[in-house]
Amino acid sequence: MKTDETLTREYLAAVERETSTLPAAARQELIADLGEHIEVALAERPGSVHEILREVGDPRAIAATALQELGGTAGVPARKPGRRRSPAWLPLVLLVVGDVLPYLGGIALTWIGFAARVAAVVIVCRARCWTVAQKWTGLTLAVIVPVVAHVAWYFSPVPHHGSPAEPVARWTLVAVVFLLTLAGAGWLWRNRRRA
Repeated sequence: MKTDETLTREYLAAVERETSTLPAAARQELIADLGEHIEVALAERPGSVHEILREVGDPRAIAATALQELGGTAGVPARKPGRRRSPAWLPLVLLVVGDVLPYLGGIALTWIGFAARVAAVVIVCRARCWTVAQKWTGLTLAVIVPVVAHVAWYFSPVPHHGSPAEPVARWTLVAVVFLLTLAGAGWLWRNRRRA
C-alpha cells in the first residue's frame, strides 16, 4: 500500500508531466504551490490523501487552467503573477526588532516597534507555511504573552520610578519578554513548511 508521501509525489509528477509545455519558472511555482496546499490539507486532515487529491483536481485540468492563465501560449508570461510570498524569516525578524526598539528610547522607536509587530502578525496570519494551530502557538509566545507581561508591569505592586528595586525588576521583565519573543519566533521558524 502506498504512503501519503508516495501518492503526493506521484500526483505532483503527473502534474509536472502535463504542464511540460509551460515555462520552467511557472511550472516550478505551480508544483510548489500544489505541494504546499496538499501538505497543509494533510496536516489538517491526516490520512485523507485520496480525497484531498480529488479536491485538488485532475492534472490535465490543472495544466489547461495554468496554460489559460498564461495567455494561451507557453511562452507568454502570466498577466497576474499573483501574490508574492514573503520569506518565512521576515516576520520573525520583525517580531524581534519590534520587541527591541522600544527599549532603545524615544516614542518614535516605540511606534516603529509596534508597527513591526503588527506587520509580523499580518504576515504570519497570511502565510501558508504554518497551520492555524502553529500560527496561534507561535504568535501567543511571541506577541500575546509579552504584551500581557508589559501591561501587567504597569499595574503591578512593584515600586516604580526612583525605587532601587525598579531597575532590576524592569530589566528582568525586559529579558523575560525578549526570551519569550525569541522562543515564539524560533518555534515558528522550526515548524515552518519548506516549499
